[in-house]
Formats: sequence, C-alpha cells, structure tokens
Amino acid sequence: MSMAISLPDDCGALNRRFDATAFAPAKGLEEVCVADAAGVAAGLAFLTARGGAEGRLVALVVPRFWLHERGRPYAQGLKALGIEAQHLLVATPHSEAEALWALEEVLRSGAAALAIGAVENASLVATRRLDLIARQAGAASALIRTTPQKSLSAARRRWRIAAAPSAPHPFDNRASGAPRWRAVLERSRDGAHGEAILELDDETHRLRLVDGLADHRLAQRAPAGSGRFAGPDGRRAA
Repeated sequence: MSMAISLPDDCGALNRRFDATAFAPAKGLEEVCVADAAGVAAGLAFLTARGGAEGRLVALVVPRFWLHERGRPYAQGLKALGIEAQHLLVATPHSEAEALWALEEVLRSGAAALAIGAVENASLVATRRLDLIARQAGAASALIRTTPQKSLSAARRRWRIAAAPSAPHPFDNRASGAPRWRAVLERSRDGAHGEAILELDDETHRLRLVDGLADHRLAQRAPAGSGRFAGPDGRRAA
C-alpha cells in the first residue's frame, strides 16, 4: 500500500466523511489550491478527469507570465484525461484581470462545460460574478491557486489537491501504475468536509476512490437540520 503524502497543517483535521457527489463537477465556481508549481498538474488532472463535458469545450485561461513560471499544459497528457484536442480551448491573456474577463466571456458563450482559470488573486466581487455566470450557463468553473488566499471568495467548494504515490503496476513491480492524487475538501456551501485518495482509470479516463488509503467512505445525507452525515450503517458521523 502506498504511503499518503503529507499535507499542510490546516488540512490535517479534515478527516470527516463526505458525500461522493462532491467529486462530480458542480455548476458554478470552485477553487483548487495546490502547494507549488508541481501541484498544478495534479489540480488540472483533478478538474478535468471528473467528466461532465459531454462534447462541449474545456477552456484553460492561463496568463502568459504564469506559463513562464509553471509550464504549459501538455496536450497528450490532457488527452489521457479524456480531453480531445478539438474540445480544448487555451487562452493566454497578459494579466489576471484579462484572464477573469476571458473566463466570463467563455462562460457566457455557453460553449464550455468547464472553464479553468489560473488566477492567484480574485476579489469577492469577481468570484461572485464568475459563480453567477457559470450557473446561468450551466457550466462548471474553477480557479487554480498556488499562493495563500488574500481575500474572501464566493466559490462553492474549495479543494486542496496534491500528487500521491502511484498505484502498483499490475504486471511489473518496478514500474509505476495508475496515477493518484490526494483530494481534501476544505470548504463547501453545504458544510461537507473530507479527504480521499483518487486514482485515474485509464480505460474510462475518470477518477475513482482508492480503498483503504483515506477516510473517504461514502456518506448519505442525514436528516435536514442535523448538521451531520449518516454513514453506510445509518449512524451519524461527527
């Protein structure tokens, strides 16, 4: 069994169970926080491998200075996540202000099922606008951050994503197997929190939960007003 990588201290207590629907792409705005440039690939993989595009575009809006510091997304790598070149739109504006404008325009067009922006600093007003426009367009949107957040955000979920050791190879113990990521749901509008190890299925190009590596047992909603989740045995979880 692979050892889980360490996470920042502020995520250590987030070990409660959460509903599996949290992994589905939600209409509206999310945030994905990564520790460094190396974590950007993990964040992109998490967002794109959840599916839900259904033939519509996936848009990446990445400022040019951001590309110089963190690299350009690799087309073949995105294809492995189920995104074909004809369904990928990459915009490289000069500044984060232009990136926010481009995200809004892509979402307003209705052509994109998912619009991802590499924006480190977005005001509360800007995130409210993105969330509203995305929901009106029936699309998912996300901001990827590599620096601590400096202002409030209207994002419906905040994730912290990091790479984890890959799965064992089924036929060669010296080779790496399916890629894995650790996903921590730090905050959500419905109050759900939790963490899990996710693995990429190379046949379906979709994420799946890895048994036994995190507190990710699926939870059902408890009765309204209880403020808790019910576990598989029907008992309430703290």
